[in-house]
Amino acid sequence: MAYAGLRPNEVRALRRRDMRLRRESGEAVGGFLAVREGWSHGETHTPKTGVREVPVVPALARLLGPIEEGPRDGHVALNERGKPWGQYGLDQAFERVRKRAGLEGWSVYCLRHYAITAWLRAGVPVHVVQKMAGHKHLSTTQRYVHYLKEDLEEAGRRLAKVMG
Repeated sequence: MAYAGLRPNEVRALRRRDMRLRRESGEAVGGFLAVREGWSHGETHTPKTGVREVPVVPALARLLGPIEEGPRDGHVALNERGKPWGQYGLDQAFERVRKRAGLEGWSVYCLRHYAITAWLRAGVPVHVVQKMAGHKHLSTTQRYVHYLKEDLEEAGRRLAKVMG
């Protein structure tokens, strides 16, 4: 979720057929995830904005590479028993590691906020981020953006260059 900005229901519904990984020298280094559906409360549904594609960064490609092989219809995210995550499984798993990771006060959904903010900080145009996030309205995307003091300092440096 922190790399691809997926919603928990989209992670639960993600299948191997939705992955198109790019490999170099046999190693997964990038590619795309097609977000086709979500799975909530035992029901599958399609996103309101339709199917969208999200780029796979190298760190995520390394995680997905080993599980690419297998039944195309097989789920990508499995629990420790090898079964697809249940409705609250991702929340519970995140809760177990949250404190150890130093993420006090974070929920699993904060990982989506993190991804969307990271995309914008990396310079991805806002209309592309909107599409990647699956938002109908730009105002929704804007609610996900979190600014840090470093962002303001960088803005000051850029303005100083232009405005002297």
